[in-house]
Amino acid sequence: MKLDMVLQRIPVWYKQGASIYLKSPPGMGKTTTMRRAPLLISSALGGKRIGFVLINGGLLNEMDSMGYLVVKHHEKFVESMYTRPFWWLTDEGEPLENYDGGVVFIDEEDKMPVECKKVWGEARLSGRLGPHKLPPGWIVWGAGNRSIDRSGSTKELDHLINRREEIDVAPDLESLLAWQAENGCLPITQAFTKNNPEVVLSGKVPEKQGPYCTPRSLCRWDAQTQIAYPEGNIPLDATDLEEMAGSIGEAASVQLINTIKLDKEMPKYEKIVADPENVKVPERPDALMLVCFTLAHRVSEKDAAAVIKYVERMPKEFGVVFARSACHRVNTLVKTPAFNAWASRNASLMAAIAKK
Repeated sequence: MKLDMVLQRIPVWYKQGASIYLKSPPGMGKTTTMRRAPLLISSALGGKRIGFVLINGGLLNEMDSMGYLVVKHHEKFVESMYTRPFWWLTDEGEPLENYDGGVVFIDEEDKMPVECKKVWGEARLSGRLGPHKLPPGWIVWGAGNRSIDRSGSTKELDHLINRREEIDVAPDLESLLAWQAENGCLPITQAFTKNNPEVVLSGKVPEKQGPYCTPRSLCRWDAQTQIAYPEGNIPLDATDLEEMAGSIGEAASVQLINTIKLDKEMPKYEKIVADPENVKVPERPDALMLVCFTLAHRVSEKDAAAVIKYVERMPKEFGVVFARSACHRVNTLVKTPAFNAWASRNASLMAAIAKK
């Protein structure tokens, strides 16, 4: 199942009380997607207050899950009591019972110790963890990797697999590009992703251990690069190259470097806006793709008419790439007169916007 479909199904799964487990190679965006669950569920339930707790399963033990046994002294006897577990508070710092419901999401669930899996297996089934019972409306979901991913997965137990609904997350280029646009990833990153899906979304762990390219590692490099070079001019010195290879691996770095070098040769946004009918349009498909993402990354409602004039000089398929990325970043663009007129002349563009 692709991640855009996962987003659509989240409210349905919650209403059904399904015990969901997302499974994929590392770094495909499972956790980032699930962070949107509270808003999606709340909207589907008429604004109910939905909480979210994120736990790293690989760091859990049984007592973390159930709380710690402490002694309470009474006048004539001593009593053993369990503390409230640390995860009983959401990221907002409130206890679970303060919400109308919510999701306890166990990331890296495949890496939990086997005994800990048994504890959470019961929580998936009945909502109970030792002495604690989840408040009404709270369910347990999780995510993990496959055993072939060499990511530290521990033994799976068949009776626990039988208590959950396993969803295989499929590589999804369009969902990733939409996320990158919405979250301000560099045009270079978006163009590299679009032109090299077999690298970014391969889902394969290299035979020899070391850094490799996934959506997570690529977007991490992007975030670091934007901090280092807020103006967008990446010098590609020895330090940059070492950091890039340390994030996405040497093989992927070679292709990303080519994209960065190509970007330095492309027409500047300011010149395109100033003279959209005369600035040269690139001929190579990879260059066209890069320019489309650059325009989508920077276009504003004020500049929309000029940018659209330039984009209309490209083959129509590149116009669709620009439109989808731009509208994911600034959804009010579709309301501008220039965009409306362009869309009315282009049926494929209308379909792309509707798909967004």
